[in-house]
Amino acid sequence: MSAFKWSLFFLVLLSLTVSFAAILSPYIIGDFIDQLATARDTGFIYRHFALFAIINLVSLGLGYISERLYTRLQTLMGFALNRAYIQKLQYAQLSFTGRRDTAYLNQRINNDANRLIVFCLGLLMSILKNIVVVATTLTIMFLFHPALAGILLGVGIMYFIFYTICKQMLYKANLAFEESRSIFFSKLNEQLFSIRFVKLHALFIYFIDRLNNGLDFMLTSALRYQKASYIFSSLDRLVYIAAQMVLLLVGGREIIAGRLTIGQFIIISAYFNMMLGAIRYFFSLGQTVQSNMVSYNRLRELDSATAEPNGQHRLSSVHSIELVNVNFAYGERPVLANANHRFVAGKIYAILGPNGAGKSTLADVIIGLQAGNYTGQVLYNGRDDIDMYDLRNRLIGVSEQEPTLLADTLANNIVLDKPDLPHASSDLMERLVDILGLKAYFASLVDGLGTQINESAANLSGGEKQKLSILRALVKAPDVIVLDEPTSALDTNSKTALMAYLNEVKRDKIIIVITHDAEFVDEDMVIVQATP
Repeated sequence: MSAFKWSLFFLVLLSLTVSFAAILSPYIIGDFIDQLATARDTGFIYRHFALFAIINLVSLGLGYISERLYTRLQTLMGFALNRAYIQKLQYAQLSFTGRRDTAYLNQRINNDANRLIVFCLGLLMSILKNIVVVATTLTIMFLFHPALAGILLGVGIMYFIFYTICKQMLYKANLAFEESRSIFFSKLNEQLFSIRFVKLHALFIYFIDRLNNGLDFMLTSALRYQKASYIFSSLDRLVYIAAQMVLLLVGGREIIAGRLTIGQFIIISAYFNMMLGAIRYFFSLGQTVQSNMVSYNRLRELDSATAEPNGQHRLSSVHSIELVNVNFAYGERPVLANANHRFVAGKIYAILGPNGAGKSTLADVIIGLQAGNYTGQVLYNGRDDIDMYDLRNRLIGVSEQEPTLLADTLANNIVLDKPDLPHASSDLMERLVDILGLKAYFASLVDGLGTQINESAANLSGGEKQKLSILRALVKAPDVIVLDEPTSALDTNSKTALMAYLNEVKRDKIIIVITHDAEFVDEDMVIVQATP
């Protein structure tokens, strides 16, 4: 956030300038009223008019600049904090993010980050301003009427006592409410994300009941928070009304007794209310602090996400991968036990085994997706200090069993962050498209590779998704190719063509295939048996 320090400084300066203008206005009006009683000419009227107009017009102009700057800072700083936590979770171990609902996390990060930024900016703008208001108006009040100044100090003490009593109640009620809102948002997202599933199993009523249950939980928490907030605001209102009654009582008696002029009473009344407003700000700030402590603590929980280990050494090529005594478990359920495997360039490896045997987990361990979640070693070219992020980006191509496609063009989904990969008319792209049986599909598209893929790739069939995933893995010509169940969407000719291509390029590549398809496994493959 240091990038915003000068903008923040300027914002505080503007806020203080505007607050000084607000402090001057009541004094000008009160002095104007008192001079009306003794003035012999109208000159003072024009002077006060001009002074009042200048101060308030300048205040309006500075207020506009302040609001513009505030809006800009709120947007940019909120985004920066959101991005920081998203990046943190991207680098966290899969064991941390894998057990959390993504919609819940998204709502939680967005709400909490933006709330904290709004709070901190508001604090910067308001706390110094209100401190200045309290100090200035209290000084003026003591000069005009020490007794009323003392009453205001007593009011401040009462507010502090009430806040101390209520702060824990407010925090607990707000924490429960924010959690229930995040969960409810997750339930809402589930409804739209699962539309095909709902239709497939005719679960319309069941899913709406799940949504209703989420609402019931959130409503209960919302009512508890409303009760706590109302008690807090009612105490504020009671003290405010009592202070106003004291002002009217004391001020009226002082005017009748001749110890205050009407102009002085207007000045005192304005400053009394100005200071009372500042005191009430600090009281309400207490409630806001408790609400934002909830957001702060929820973000701090995400700080507990352990970053996955990643080495610094970058490879120019990969010729061997070795697993040495690797053990991995999901909770209490072991998946890999003392796994020892060696993969070398020039061979195709078939990972076989029944469902639940850990085939995909073994592949994840090999390519570094489970870093920090297993014991043992995974060595690339005999080293375990490899920068796996760089390696997966440049030298590993993976086709998943359940591919992820972005809401973007077909071309961007194939090349991702590598626009210099073979383009649509290149020999490699054309050959791979032909092998995977995508030629007719691409030819049918009006926009070709510029065709937009919808959210969740809803405008693609399952087979098209998988073929595009294989194409994406192969077109980058990586040193390590990992294909998870690649043949489920291919016809016999395409399977044969794909196997021929893999045998052709395997000389300087490590190729790992996870498959249940016995027809795809030939005698030249090295069998790696996964056992549950």
